[in-house]
Amino acid sequence: MTDKLPFLAATDKDIFDLLMSSKGRMSEGVLRGIALTRGIIYSPKTDRERLASDISILPHDFASLTKLIERREYQNRNEKRAYVDVPVSLTHDEINEVVRNYKDEFAGEDELTTQQRRLREVQLNVAYDEIDYSKTRLIQRQRRDANIEFILDNDRTTIRMPATEKARGVVDRLIKKISQLKLQSLTPKDLSLDGLTADQRTTFFMSMLRNIPGYQLQTVVTIKCASGDDDVGEDLEMDIEEKERAVESEIVGKINSVALSGMNLLQSEEYQSLKKNGFFITAVTWRALQTERPNDLMQFDVSFDEPRQGKGFKFGVRIARRLTDGTPTSDFKSLEPNRQPALWSLVERASANALDEIIASGASVQEPAKRVTAA
Repeated sequence: MTDKLPFLAATDKDIFDLLMSSKGRMSEGVLRGIALTRGIIYSPKTDRERLASDISILPHDFASLTKLIERREYQNRNEKRAYVDVPVSLTHDEINEVVRNYKDEFAGEDELTTQQRRLREVQLNVAYDEIDYSKTRLIQRQRRDANIEFILDNDRTTIRMPATEKARGVVDRLIKKISQLKLQSLTPKDLSLDGLTADQRTTFFMSMLRNIPGYQLQTVVTIKCASGDDDVGEDLEMDIEEKERAVESEIVGKINSVALSGMNLLQSEEYQSLKKNGFFITAVTWRALQTERPNDLMQFDVSFDEPRQGKGFKFGVRIARRLTDGTPTSDFKSLEPNRQPALWSLVERASANALDEIIASGASVQEPAKRVTAA
């Protein structure tokens, strides 16, 4: 949480809205516990709104209000990751100089600190204030951290970052500073499917499913598809478990984005119909089993910030929780920090290889991307 709260006083309504804003983090039990610290005991039958109303009218000093805000905040955001390859080799000293130049030009905007984690890796932490006006007033401004990693190679530097607008903006500025330091114009290689045909885009995702080294595809959880036609209609979600459902061509022609879910996703009539009518995949979530010990079950997720254009590649990796006997469950959690770099690197290289293979296959790449009109 930011040290400088963006208000001078909190009204009873502000505190009430804060307590009611998240049922998960401000449950009846939590609210009864807050009241108990004030010496007030409530019946387990007391509803949440009554608890929040009573607590909000109690006297609250700065320390009390700060504790309520910290209790409400959710710090462990499972953000997806993104990456860019910069075609230049950097040293630790050069990265530190780039960061110093960044601080000099943008002093006061963000707090940047660097740390060398491994021989060929430098981590940059960016602390900043995030403002979300859709939230209640007391938590509109929250302190966030963006961990940006520099992976050093002989002929390139890979910059990995959270897939957020803020992190991407910081990386763009850093790349400009790198260009100034190296006295050359650097064009970062950001994975993009812009210019590929519908079939090529689908091929990209199918390659991702099959080619994560050391992991065997188990099942596809979700696929999202879109058409290049701007005139198609609203989103539609299809349940492929309903075998009697038919996908009529006139309905498909009006679909803008379709989400399909199910165990037999790739063989479903719905997906095959979409493929025949010029739709292409824009996002995939699948599960794969590690082929070596400890044989963990992973859930991979790849998508784009701009699905139709195929720009803003981002990905996520989660691991299945295990029962006491070691059996993987269908409940997935965030990766342990020590396993993140290796798994993220596998996805990054698989995505780059998939795109390189499509380009090298000799199939034509359109510019701009070919628009496909559904039948």
